Amino acid sequence: MISSPAAETGLDAATAELLAGSLREVLAKNPDGPGLGSALEELGWDEVLADDRAGATTLLFVEHGRALATSRVLDDVLLAELAPSLPAPGAGTRVPFYPLATAAPVPPGAPLAGLVLGGWEGVTEVVVPVALDGRVELALVPAGQVAALARPAGGFDPASRWLLVEGPVDGLTEHTLPDGGAWEHAVAAGRRALAAEIIGVCAAALAIAVEHTSARVQYGRQIATFQAVRHRLSEAHVATESARSILTVAWAALDHPDGGVGAARLAKLRAGWAQGEVMRHVLQVCGAMGLSLEHQLHRHVSRAAALDALLGGHRALTAQLGADLLAGADFDPVVEI
Repeated sequence: MISSPAAETGLDAATAELLAGSLREVLAKNPDGPGLGSALEELGWDEVLADDRAGATTLLFVEHGRALATSRVLDDVLLAELAPSLPAPGAGTRVPFYPLATAAPVPPGAPLAGLVLGGWEGVTEVVVPVALDGRVELALVPAGQVAALARPAGGFDPASRWLLVEGPVDGLTEHTLPDGGAWEHAVAAGRRALAAEIIGVCAAALAIAVEHTSARVQYGRQIATFQAVRHRLSEAHVATESARSILTVAWAALDHPDGGVGAARLAKLRAGWAQGEVMRHVLQVCGAMGLSLEHQLHRHVSRAAALDALLGGHRALTAQLGADLLAGADFDPVVEI
């Protein structure tokens, strides 16, 4: 049971700030993915991860969200957890399949319904989680079979380049591999990363709102000085920081018997809830300007909503958590009060 509400990471403040600045430069040069991996390699990111996995992962995804970047870094997080259950990859790239709703594995005989993040350049295999006889197994599906079922996801965030995959795949269960619990831990790792990315998007949106309200003058005063505006900005800040605190605790929960799976779900749930609160407040204080396509705020609203939906939106995760509790599930509290 965790008694500390805010476990510290191994990165000191000065090092974290220096790394954040370096990441912002890297992401500014590689906002759409290509070149990001080699740039992180030049930065020595593997060493940073080895030194402090929690701090480095959180820092990377916060900055990824702040930059509204699109890349396969989330794929890398999931694949790192799945790697022990899979054969070594051959030539080309292996990517995970993200089931819709709460990231539940694909039932036997059911068509695929989920997402692939990005295009098919160099992709040779797609890892699909399959539910078989009460257990999860992993299917390695040739990319061509999945690509034939894919179309641009569109919707809120067209800049994301996500692909919606819908339809049956022949022989999905013929050559599966036992996952040994890897999928559950991969989803948990992805949820921690996504929570950090949502926090980054929220922080950037709040900064835009602060800048706008500080520059806008009504009745001879900056509108940032109006009490109603201050209250909304404060609420947005509190929502963001509460999500950040729960994410910190979720990282500290890796030593739990469940490997931090429950805490990761709660962190993702809270971050998803926070983005709804933050975007509602920043849109209110920015007014009609914030709704226009000419203003940059709408991109943050769209991206936050899309990230919330990935690996389980906060409403779906809340319903799942409630159903588990009503069914008698025994959850340790994330924080002991």
